[in-house]
Amino acid sequence: MADRDVERNCSPETFVETLRRLADAIERGEAFRIQVAGARFNVPRDAALSIEHEVSGDEEELELQLRWRR
Repeated sequence: MADRDVERNCSPETFVETLRRLADAIERGEAFRIQVAGARFNVPRDAALSIEHEVSGDEEELELQLRWRR
């Protein structure tokens, strides 16, 4: 896969559904399959998990991050 950096906006319902599926997969120790902006991929069960909080001026950002190598 070529370099890519996309962000997908979604409804609160879709966001919650995705978080629930992800949380369930993590609890079961399973890979997680997702599609973002036309690309479908698997997040492996041993992906590194982190929570990031950024502040820049009057904006704040919270990221729940999963990182792995292909």
